[in-house]
Amino acid sequence: MLAIDEVAAPVVQRIFGLYLEGLGIKAIAAVLNFEHVPCPSAHTPSQNRHRKMDGWQHGTVRAILDNPRYTGYAIYGRWQKVEELLDPDDVAAGHVVRFRRSAQAKIVRSREPAHPAIVSVEDFTRVQLVLRSRRGSGPTNFSKRERNRVAEKRVCVFRSTIRCSQCGRKMEAAPRSHAIFYRCAARTLLPETRIALEHPPTVYVREEHLARPINKWIAQLFSPAHLQTTVDALVGAEEEDESEQQIAVARRRIAEAEATMRRLQRALEAGWDPDGLTSQYNTAALDKRAAEAAMAAIKPAQRLTADDVRQMIAELGDMARVLDSADRMDLAELYKALGLAIVYDNDQKRADVSISPCVVKVGVRGGT
Repeated sequence: MLAIDEVAAPVVQRIFGLYLEGLGIKAIAAVLNFEHVPCPSAHTPSQNRHRKMDGWQHGTVRAILDNPRYTGYAIYGRWQKVEELLDPDDVAAGHVVRFRRSAQAKIVRSREPAHPAIVSVEDFTRVQLVLRSRRGSGPTNFSKRERNRVAEKRVCVFRSTIRCSQCGRKMEAAPRSHAIFYRCAARTLLPETRIALEHPPTVYVREEHLARPINKWIAQLFSPAHLQTTVDALVGAEEEDESEQQIAVARRRIAEAEATMRRLQRALEAGWDPDGLTSQYNTAALDKRAAEAAMAAIKPAQRLTADDVRQMIAELGDMARVLDSADRMDLAELYKALGLAIVYDNDQKRADVSISPCVVKVGVRGGT
């Protein structure tokens, strides 16, 4: 049975109370930060080692308001694993497992309370109704209900790439009608801390002010003076061929199957009952044939050589011009493949840029 945290439980109750009194999620986070109430990662750092103890965020408050376990009942199936293909056009590229919220019909609640309640079922239900009513208002949600409207997709090529030098956090993309910006707002920092006091209210940087200098810098890496160093780095960063590992696994399966077959053969020669060993022998033989077929179907991946890389670079021509005219989606994938990292210094209006390439195929001009 879960035990109530005597320190954190009153905070949870207060969050529900403030929300029912009319405060919004961001306002509740601001109140808790102003009163220096420890956030979950600060209260139990051993359980939140992957998080910064930088105060309450509106996402944390929202997660608490959405958690039905505070009512005392055990809840099962709120999240489900979903396998998504990395490349829908290339099944062999593999998949990634993501967690998605389950449909309401798939969530199961225990019939009886499983642990002491922190908030009542009535208060939790009222909060969910308010959340649902607020979720249905506003221009963003209105556009979602308008099925005949198709929003223009804006690709932010530096998304999750730029960090603020003053607080170390990633700067969020802020598309506008005339341009795309990246910003870091001080309002989400823990109030009255040194970082919050020294941080400007909002740090903005315009995407196009970074894109051209970065593309020019990347193009210089492919100039004759730096070409050899770049080629060596790209060839050295190429991922290992997975086919070798697959062949090793298949060979191990074959060896294990042959060892099993030899052991069963010796048992038959020693006079064991063949009726009890025949099925085991047939299973081992089938496993051996399956492993042999799998190994025969494995095709080693073609690794890029230094000459291949030079040829690809030569075919692209003027790298700076190619990057400036590339499709934005392809450009974002290229930056990701290069391991592009940007630290923006607002005081000096300077960006420190670095790359750590990992070779993948990315189209920048209809090719690879």
